[in-house]
Amino acid sequence: MYNKKLVIIGGKTILKQTRNTKQRELVLKIIKDHPMHPTADEIYNMAREIEPKISHGTVYRNLNLLADMGKIRRLSMTYGPVHYDFNKEFHYHFLCRKCNKIFDTPIPYDNSLNQTPENMNGFKTEWHRLLLIGLCPGCLKLENDKNEKTKDIK
Repeated sequence: MYNKKLVIIGGKTILKQTRNTKQRELVLKIIKDHPMHPTADEIYNMAREIEPKISHGTVYRNLNLLADMGKIRRLSMTYGPVHYDFNKEFHYHFLCRKCNKIFDTPIPYDNSLNQTPENMNGFKTEWHRLLLIGLCPGCLKLENDKNEKTKDIK
């Protein structure tokens, strides 16, 4: 099976066919099955469990191709590695500052925030992003346990 993709080469837009490979389907399935927004390294490690001969380069190339084709979303965060999301609808995220995991939030996407403020003449808002940063339940528990131990020592 082939996918079609528009690419720009030397200033010309051409239609390029890309073949669906087993490796690409594996990478896509891993992202779809892991809604915790895995990183490229996490995807590579999961892929190696299923297909031991898959290379880092193959995983990275397929992640870039899938993102360019619009089948997944790249999530570049304030810090830490890029994560990947199968959910292409606009939605908000929570980033754990300790473990760098990303979680979807239950906050509904607010399209009204896509309005360009009146005092920004010449600008056009296309979309917005909200990123909550803090500690996930696992890291919060570890931090609380650590603080309790510190209190006990004093």
